[in-house]
Amino acid sequence: MKFIKWIVSSLRAKLLMMFLFLTVIPLILVGMISYMKSYDIFAQKSYSLAQIQLAQLRSEYDEVIQDIKRFTEIGKKDSTVHFLIDKQNTAEESKSILGMIKLYRESYQYSDSIMNIKIIGLDGKAVSEDRGVHQLDRQALTKPPFVTLLDEPTKTLIEPIYKNSNPALSMTSTIVSDSSEEVIGFIDIVIKASVFKEILHDASLSNSSTVQIQSESGTILFSYPQFAKTSPLLDQKSIEENSSGYFTKGSTFFVYDTSELTGWKFIRYTPLTEITKEANEIRSLIVLTVGSILIFTIGLYIFITSRLILPLRLLKRKMKQASQGDLEVKFENKGTDEISELGENFNSMLIKIKDLLTKSINEQKQLKKAELRTMQAQINPHFLYNSLETIIWMAEARKTGQVIEITKALSHFFRISLSKGKDVIPLEDEINHIRNYLTIQKMRYQDILDVTFHLNEDILEYEIIKLTLQPIVENAIYHGIKNKRGKGFVRIKGDFTPEGYISIDVIDNGIGMKEDKLEEIRSQLSQGVPFEKEQGGFGMVNVHQRIHLHYGEPFGLTINSWYGSGTRVSLIIPAEGRNR
Repeated sequence: MKFIKWIVSSLRAKLLMMFLFLTVIPLILVGMISYMKSYDIFAQKSYSLAQIQLAQLRSEYDEVIQDIKRFTEIGKKDSTVHFLIDKQNTAEESKSILGMIKLYRESYQYSDSIMNIKIIGLDGKAVSEDRGVHQLDRQALTKPPFVTLLDEPTKTLIEPIYKNSNPALSMTSTIVSDSSEEVIGFIDIVIKASVFKEILHDASLSNSSTVQIQSESGTILFSYPQFAKTSPLLDQKSIEENSSGYFTKGSTFFVYDTSELTGWKFIRYTPLTEITKEANEIRSLIVLTVGSILIFTIGLYIFITSRLILPLRLLKRKMKQASQGDLEVKFENKGTDEISELGENFNSMLIKIKDLLTKSINEQKQLKKAELRTMQAQINPHFLYNSLETIIWMAEARKTGQVIEITKALSHFFRISLSKGKDVIPLEDEINHIRNYLTIQKMRYQDILDVTFHLNEDILEYEIIKLTLQPIVENAIYHGIKNKRGKGFVRIKGDFTPEGYISIDVIDNGIGMKEDKLEEIRSQLSQGVPFEKEQGGFGMVNVHQRIHLHYGEPFGLTINSWYGSGTRVSLIIPAEGRNR
């Protein structure tokens, strides 16, 4: 959902999707089609080449077998037939047979591949190159391959054997009498296995291919590499049912062919990666081409969007900052198009807004100053009148010391109030201002008022707006302690907060306020609405507003009160204007 929302709401995302649909997707489709086509072509080419190579190998094997099979003609010679039929005189026939074998060896190409030729009669009489005339155990004639050949006289059996500890093949076939057409003996030719291994080794096969030659019974006669085993994915049934063909299983390609002369199965299997090597190279080329075009397209997209979209996004970000109150932002674009003109109009608008805000703020400050001066004009004469009444009463009572003390306190009080027209004074002077004020008040309420100070002297080094604490203390006396029976006290505490601000608490044990009244006062404080005079908060709202105008958030007054127990007013200001 977020992705869809991003596409719908972003012009840059829409342009990106357009680029993708118009360039990248068609390129990918063309690349995929090209790869599939090239894959089919190169795969078919590899399949055909593999079949040709395997057929060539099978042909070379057949040539060797065909050449060696000509030696079986010796069994049809008269001397051979007489040797097998005649039970007595066989010396001449055996010499003749050995002579014919020698003559054949001189006539045929692969005669050197023959290790031994043996003529065997049904009675066990035999003649061979290595042993001459000798007698076989008749029991041996009751075992394969002789028993098999008696049942299938036209067949030639080729089986792997060892001759003098060397691997070889035994090719055995029957000798049939022309007159009776009955089997009268066997001819057994022992062939060196090395001749077939050399042909297999010299075949032009890739190093990753494996070739196996199986006999009709499924026995592996030869393999390349020498110790290769049958693939576990080999479909033996499919190979047995067909003379030639190819198939793919898993990640391996199989091709096979069958010799009509021997019945041997020639099987070759190769990893598909080898068969499709050229196709994969084409794929890499296609991927590289598509990737290069994609990079070029993205670069073109970035270039276009940097010229078109990025200025719009920058202008959008600047507008958002301005909407959040930051009017110092400025849109910079060196272009001459409509976006640049829009940015210049935006900058002009911000300048006008700042001018209007500055004018409005100045007017509000002047208004607040006028209100504060009016308040001070209202408060000071009233306080001065009460203080002078107290001095007259003490003078009439001949309390000379107290008259001097209260007069001195009143003098210092108004000196600090004036402060040569300054709005900000050291916090130490503001505390002395309260002390002078409380000195005057204690003269008037000496029986019911007790005042104590608990101050961290380090805070006295910083500055505060003058006449900030006196209205708070005045409220504590007139609207807290004065309305409660018994002796009251005022505690003035000052210290640093954990944040490094200055906190000053004015605590009294006066009558306090009920919960609904407290909430009303808090609400009016936060709104900057002055209280009615009889409610006793007229000076506090001015203190709160003055702090807000001078310091901003989060500074100002907070009030907590408990009806019947007292009130706590907390003042928070920043630690600024250190004087020492």
